[in-house]
Amino acid sequence: MISTSLLRKKTGRISYLEGGEGVPVLCLHGFPGSSHSWKAMALAMLEKYPGKFSFLIPDLLGFGESETVDDDSIYMEGQASAIADLLSRLNISDLYLAAHDFGGPVALTLLRLHPSLKVRKLMISATNLFTDTPIPLPLRSAGIPVLGDMIFGSMAGTSFGFRMMYQFAAHNKENLSWQDFKCHVTPHGKASTARIFQHSLADLAGNYRPIQEFAIQLTLPTLILWGDRDPFFPAAVAKRSEATISNSTLKIYPGTGHFVPEERAAEVASDLAEFINV
Repeated sequence: MISTSLLRKKTGRISYLEGGEGVPVLCLHGFPGSSHSWKAMALAMLEKYPGKFSFLIPDLLGFGESETVDDDSIYMEGQASAIADLLSRLNISDLYLAAHDFGGPVALTLLRLHPSLKVRKLMISATNLFTDTPIPLPLRSAGIPVLGDMIFGSMAGTSFGFRMMYQFAAHNKENLSWQDFKCHVTPHGKASTARIFQHSLADLAGNYRPIQEFAIQLTLPTLILWGDRDPFFPAAVAKRSEATISNSTLKIYPGTGHFVPEERAAEVASDLAEFINV
């Protein structure tokens, strides 16, 4: 019988969802998020296209059920290294790659640092690839000692901050309810979100220069999915991403906020399957 379910597993430091058959689709979540960010989309693809896909959906370090970390392994290169280690342990070198939000820079870092991987195609959604993306005034405090800790701790390190982020950034709440989103609100997930958020914005130019430079050189077939109501990264960022990645196609979903894989799970499943050429 063909598997159309996802099972929870753990290998090394990483917990992940796995299921299906065929060349795997590795899905990387953003923050706030966890492997649940991709669960509905993956189940929709497994049900609609049985026997065509398998999925590997990890919780990044510090999120979901993966191990917590107190060092730099929580940032882009550390996360990419942990994912590369997971792929090696599972003997996976041939795959498709999908990434949302912070998962986008992790995905490009994985491609940059591990060129031996055979990644057939790439899908990214609602992510930042640039050194000069505008930062709202309150968030510019990221690099200020004490003040930055206080602001980011309250914004992204508390249950109240997560609820406000959901209210602000999720537009299609019929498809992504607060009850569904709450699965991301774990003690270590809150702490990791605050740390990565502050670290990224404290030196956007330095942290994202390798990402932007690699994106300019990227020739991998790439599908870019975006919400037209994304308050973090507006459609202009999506169009700039399409212009930067030479072999890319952009689709913008109407009435959709930042959490594209969760707000538009069925549509993303269909668009990703078509992109992969089922």
